Amino acid sequence: MSFREKVAWVLLAAVLMGLAVYLYVVLGIASVSGWDAPVWAIVPGLIAMGLLTAILAAIGAAVTATRSREDAHAPADERDRSIARLAAARSYSMIVPGLAGIVTAMLLGATLFQVANLLVALFLASEAIRYASEAIAYRRGL
Repeated sequence: MSFREKVAWVLLAAVLMGLAVYLYVVLGIASVSGWDAPVWAIVPGLIAMGLLTAILAAIGAAVTATRSREDAHAPADERDRSIARLAAARSYSMIVPGLAGIVTAMLLGATLFQVANLLVALFLASEAIRYASEAIAYRRGL
């Protein structure tokens, strides 16, 4: 397994764990206050998610880099850049339809709390798809 593939798997795990923490906090808020809670109520979930994701990503990338020092310092080659482009195209191609869905939800009466959570979920899902696409592309030998 190449260094960049390992990092992609680490980042995917970090994003998914951050998403799990965020969902736990938001679903806890929604179970107490309902889905019309004030939008500032998601701030603790955002902070927890951001900190957890950053810490896990940093630790995972550092451990991976120390185990393969030579690969960590190697510049990205054409294959690496091609995989990154492919993964970005896959992940960001879902943002426009996702935003259209959120606008539709707004037009149908979604609350600000719901819209904010849909936006966060959209961007986290997009990042998860990006890292998963990178890891799978490295695994398949693209």
